[in-house]
Amino acid sequence: MKILAIESSSSSLLLGLHKKNKFFSLESESINNTAKNINIMVDKILKKSSSTLKDLDAIAISSGPGSFTSLRVGMSYAKGLSFTLDIPIIPVSTFEILLFSNLKKVKGETSVLIYSHGRTVYKCDYMVRNNTYKLINDPDTFNIDELKKTKNNIIFHGRKKFFDEIKNEDKKNINTDLDIKSLIELSIKNFKLLKTKSLDNLSPEYVGNFEIK
Repeated sequence: MKILAIESSSSSLLLGLHKKNKFFSLESESINNTAKNINIMVDKILKKSSSTLKDLDAIAISSGPGSFTSLRVGMSYAKGLSFTLDIPIIPVSTFEILLFSNLKKVKGETSVLIYSHGRTVYKCDYMVRNNTYKLINDPDTFNIDELKKTKNNIIFHGRKKFFDEIKNEDKKNINTDLDIKSLIELSIKNFKLLKTKSLDNLSPEYVGNFEIK
């Protein structure tokens, strides 16, 4: 199976391509310019893997939460390819990508946190046992100050100064970047469950109300 993976939930655009058990990856050198870079980077990773768009069987996309604009650009691009090539999209939660790439490092109740803006983070809690996980609650937005007394393990993606404020010294604390290979592995593992061609109902997972002041 040949899968193109797009991770556009943060300031850096990540691309991956899985082809015949080989993995190729690219990361944008330009920050906050997903719309400009995505076409160029897709061309590069196709050439790097000796592939064409017509070779693709599916598109894996990080569905959020994260940067409002970058998520929208990435999802729109994936939808365009899906429609043109008549192949499915596999949307994968950004929370799950972060958890999956660190799954062997934690056990018990674990909060996955993604920095949003100001002192706001997105949070989703999981129960981790034997390298598997179960969702505890739906994701929501929280102020950093609300999380300073957390009793959970923490997997954090974002500004280190906020990670330092909320980490729990009695639990496992991980400050991590997004891993495009984990997105591909999750998309393959959950292909039948997550794949869709229902583009009208597919949108980024923004979580909560984004407030502009």
